[in-house]
Amino acid sequence: MNKKNMQVVKLFIFVLIIVFLSVIIVKMPAIVKSFTSGKSKLSIKKSGNQILAPDFSVSSINYKDKTLSLKNYKGKIVLVNFWATWCPPCRAEIPRLEKFYKLHKKDGFRIIGLSVNNQGKRYVEHFIKTFKGGIITYPVGMATYSVEKAYGNIYEIPQSFFINRKGYVAAHITGEMPRGYLAYEFKKISK
Repeated sequence: MNKKNMQVVKLFIFVLIIVFLSVIIVKMPAIVKSFTSGKSKLSIKKSGNQILAPDFSVSSINYKDKTLSLKNYKGKIVLVNFWATWCPPCRAEIPRLEKFYKLHKKDGFRIIGLSVNNQGKRYVEHFIKTFKGGIITYPVGMATYSVEKAYGNIYEIPQSFFINRKGYVAAHITGEMPRGYLAYEFKKISK
């Protein structure tokens, strides 16, 4: 084999390796998920067919000296929203969440944003203050590994859990909430 053919073969093998690694990287979350739990399930207590939302305790980033815990929101309808600053669907739904929060806070609606950012608290704090969609006023904290695990291992974001006034998970959505969905769920849970 001459030198030119050898270079073509090496290039072909290199391209195959790149394609193979790309497929592995893209499929990795599904592969890991299938080895760990098969499907994401909440690791929480059931009462009949209702699932009690796992409590957690994390420090608020945008409200100093405030601890975010479901215990502090008894009797309220709470949206626990897992998100990240780098996630386009998360960023797209934040202005709608903020607007709905401001409109319905008086009706007992609360949001707890739990960031899964690995850049750290300071990065999220800066994002909250400078987000182009408007400053986030609902409380935000950093999701810990144990919180993510308690809520069924958060593999995809955004993910939102609607918690009713009795502390049970009333609805769960993965992905950006469609327009009107938040109002629909709130009305259904409020009954």
